[in-house]
Amino acid sequence: MDHLASALLDFPPAGALPDDDRYNWAAKSHSEKVDQLAVTQSFKEFAAQLLDHVDPALNSISHLSLLIAARSANSLPQAELLAKISIFLSTFDARQIRYAGKAFSVLLDWLVGGTLFPASVAVELLTTALLRLDPTGSVLTSYHVALVKLAFDTDNVEHALPVLEKNVVFYPGAKGQLETRPLCALDLPPVSYITIESGLTKQLSSGDVLQYDLLRGLCFIQRRSWAQALDALERVITYPARDNHSCSKIMVEAHNKWMLVGLLLNGKAPTLPSHTAGGAQKAFSTLGKPYQAIGKAFEESTAESLKTEFESVGPQFFSEENNLNLMRLVMQHYQRWQILNLRRVYTKISLEQIRARTQSAETAAPLVTEAEIQALVQQMIDEGMLSGVIERPADGGPAYLAFHETDDELSETDFAQKMARTAQQLAELEPLVKATNERLGTNREFVRFLVTQQKKDKDARRDYDLSFLNQVEDEDLMTGVVAGF
Repeated sequence: MDHLASALLDFPPAGALPDDDRYNWAAKSHSEKVDQLAVTQSFKEFAAQLLDHVDPALNSISHLSLLIAARSANSLPQAELLAKISIFLSTFDARQIRYAGKAFSVLLDWLVGGTLFPASVAVELLTTALLRLDPTGSVLTSYHVALVKLAFDTDNVEHALPVLEKNVVFYPGAKGQLETRPLCALDLPPVSYITIESGLTKQLSSGDVLQYDLLRGLCFIQRRSWAQALDALERVITYPARDNHSCSKIMVEAHNKWMLVGLLLNGKAPTLPSHTAGGAQKAFSTLGKPYQAIGKAFEESTAESLKTEFESVGPQFFSEENNLNLMRLVMQHYQRWQILNLRRVYTKISLEQIRARTQSAETAAPLVTEAEIQALVQQMIDEGMLSGVIERPADGGPAYLAFHETDDELSETDFAQKMARTAQQLAELEPLVKATNERLGTNREFVRFLVTQQKKDKDARRDYDLSFLNQVEDEDLMTGVVAGF
């Protein structure tokens, strides 16, 4: 047991390694040594005892192997094993784990399996582990896909939000630069060490990528975070197609939900981004007609027209597409957006006027009493949808809604806070932009595209210069333009 402990505690050494090259050599050597020890009978026999002597935060590679061996040998009580796994996933040295990706994935597979921990704990631990490994959240892994499935299916979205709220920039296996820096380099972008080869992720298909963002969108819909839902769904519908003609079923599903979420967020149907693949645009135009009709009625017609449009399609249709609850929210929000649009005309308006001038799309009629409209307006204020206040004059006059100023005019303090948040966001983006530029700079297809684009620009400039000179010769030679030029 002593010789095992000595080997397990050998890395990292008491004195800090002076440079990345030496750290890299030492970490690789230690990882190989631990792998060799892990298959011996004595290692499995003493794993449970050694766990108490090997610090999970300091000797992460060694502690990880001991955890796997202890569970394999069933040498720890279940509660104690779970506690040690939890501590490890919350404290491990992410730099060391770059050298033990395959073993680390074993632990993550335990979480994904759903039998070792309660779902809420598994989601929380998996979220913590992914962010410790990649604080930027920029690289999509197979465990991101597993996380969003587990969180959504078990109604534990809250615990997964720190990962789900980050937008993916890179995908494992994508072509890019050949990294020359050691695996341990602190400035190494996560995309360079979170790879299939390192064992920190499994292979992803295009379907996995689409499913991840669709489920993210559903998670945000569940929380009524409409802006985040719209962004996630838009990533699905604009997914690039190699032949520009294909469109998957999951993209159509995302598009239809995207249409409804856009109505809830902005009070009007969203516009397809220009970079949407041609095949996808055609499929959306054909298969999304009922949703486009709803969007047009919501934006341009009356409450009665919207109600008629919804009933003509039928609740059964939306139910079969798993969009009935979302559609019912759209119907409920129609009157809300009528109230919000009153801001364009009024700074103050009585509740009775609001009641008379707005209609419910569910009944195609105004609300019956002023109390009902007051409750609706107050709910909009409480939810943050409406910036305003209901006031009742001291003289007993009619109650009215006073709209607050919009965010266009910010106080100096608010403006400073907004600028600070923007600066922080830009600082977080800087390493991602740098990594992207480095990868694109050595990507053959991108370099070929740049050369072609530069040639087009050069030809266009040459044609412009010739055209200009011809125009001068033909029209302006006698006016002195040439001399002035």
